[in-house]
Amino acid sequence: MRPMIAHLAARFPRLILILLLAAGTAPAAQQLWTLPLKEEARWHTLTELGVLLVGTESAIHCVNPATGQEMWRRDEFKKSTVFNAREISGTPFLVCNTFGGIMSTRTTLHFINYLEGKTLWTTPEIMGQYMATIPVPQKGLVVLVMNMIPQGGDDLSGIALLGYDLATGKERWRAKFAKAGAIPLHMADGSGKFLPTFDLSGYHDPVVEGDNMYVPYLGIHCVDLNTGATKWGVEFPPGAKGYKKTNSPLRIEGDIIYGSGGGSVYAVNKLTGAQLWNSDRISNFGGLLKARHNAIISQIEPVGGKIFMRFGGNFSNGQTVTLLEPLGVVVLDQASGKVVSEHEAKEGVTNLMVLPELKAVMYADAYNLYGLDTAGANAAETFRVPIEFKRKMGGGEVAQLGLGALGGVSGLLKAGFAQSKARLDVPMLISRRDGRIVVQGRQHLMAFDPSLKNIKWSTYCPAPGGGIGTYVMFALTAAQGLAGNAQVAASGGVGTSGWGSGVDTIHGGLDNYNKYRAQQGAAHTANGTSRSYLLTSVEDGKQKGVGLVGIDLGSGDPARKLVLGTKEPEYQVDEAADRIFFFKDKDTIVAYQL
Repeated sequence: MRPMIAHLAARFPRLILILLLAAGTAPAAQQLWTLPLKEEARWHTLTELGVLLVGTESAIHCVNPATGQEMWRRDEFKKSTVFNAREISGTPFLVCNTFGGIMSTRTTLHFINYLEGKTLWTTPEIMGQYMATIPVPQKGLVVLVMNMIPQGGDDLSGIALLGYDLATGKERWRAKFAKAGAIPLHMADGSGKFLPTFDLSGYHDPVVEGDNMYVPYLGIHCVDLNTGATKWGVEFPPGAKGYKKTNSPLRIEGDIIYGSGGGSVYAVNKLTGAQLWNSDRISNFGGLLKARHNAIISQIEPVGGKIFMRFGGNFSNGQTVTLLEPLGVVVLDQASGKVVSEHEAKEGVTNLMVLPELKAVMYADAYNLYGLDTAGANAAETFRVPIEFKRKMGGGEVAQLGLGALGGVSGLLKAGFAQSKARLDVPMLISRRDGRIVVQGRQHLMAFDPSLKNIKWSTYCPAPGGGIGTYVMFALTAAQGLAGNAQVAASGGVGTSGWGSGVDTIHGGLDNYNKYRAQQGAAHTANGTSRSYLLTSVEDGKQKGVGLVGIDLGSGDPARKLVLGTKEPEYQVDEAADRIFFFKDKDTIVAYQL
């Protein structure tokens, strides 16, 4: 089976649940089906094939997105989170665990064909607390991270790695990784508030290359996937305490692997574990003391003999999202780690987007889109495009969209938007969408033309209510974790070159997967125009209220609309199929076709 990077890149943006315009003659939605869950949804996600998975207090539900029929319901998966129901990319398989006993110390791993609801295998009960599941399909392996309770005289007390064969569920190996409590845990997204679940969801996924897995939980550790043994480890300070994914995803180039922590970048020989250098801490933009405590290097991109690193941004603690400063981009010499150039960002910063066609790295703050030269020695600024909202709104449009509900411009400023009245929103994410570069904030979209270095179109509108900003921002940050802070290095990892060889050993269900994917591809082709669905105030005939509008990514025009009828809606969007899954009162799914 071929790698699915292009497919994944197209699918991830459907989780961006945000923003925009509620004007004009956009067609209304058709209700497809309704499915009562009988209890509130704790989490929900769409698989690569567009199948809807929903976790409630007492079960995981798998729902046919076209008909609303439950494909299966598994009552053994109680109090699950999206982090412990891991889809194996490029397959119809789901790895999920059950837990029980005092302090949830009895864990069992299950391997499920999610298109059929069949369990292919389960492991024997494991005495320990669940921390993470790491699918490694390129090795035909799934790795379980556990806080183990020793049994049978073994010496696995503490944090251990357990490797299971993907085809059979047979344990291949188990090995100790660290002492108990060595890795700081974070609250799981979708966790209960009174008895929260803590796990390793606050870290980016390990990176796999060949027989080695590079683990980012305590710096960088190299684990042998044939035995589970740790070959070497380089530890460095964590990012901001209490926030998720405050260390950048690991990056590999040649024989060097790069990571970050404590405000510095670290370069390590991936074969020996020798630390080659670590950069000076970020201090220029926030004051030395502030930077030492707060500077978060959130992305590293080795390009053109240099290291482009972004620091600061929006981070989640599992419940809310906060903009953490200082903000900016620093470029390092790849050989020495010395600073080549420094670029400050104001009031926000997006992910770094590498543009090979321009030999540039692009990012944005509240005021401009920037391009930094990857070919030149100094990484000089090659373009700076002021952010301008070309789609202007008159007084009638502003009234219709509910700006008055936030107290006009002053209300927006109090809600934490850009300080400048000319720029009411701050970009948060840059992504490629069907050959386009799309820049997104909480309340705007714009398309950037790299060949002309200008903004092709842009659209802005206010949020539909003052209390919804954090909720919407949280959804965007979740998407940013996938698209902006890509979880695998360019040269290795799940979903990259080489992963398919392990998947080929898993025979059952792949034909069904390919057929389902072909049907999905046909539906996407028939759908035609690419759209992004955004949250705002919507008026549709006699209905008006908070809802969604589909924005044509070719023109920026509103093309679809749907009134959801609640102040803080919870929903899932399948942009490829133009479907909206609205969780009415959190316990009933209502599906719409737009």
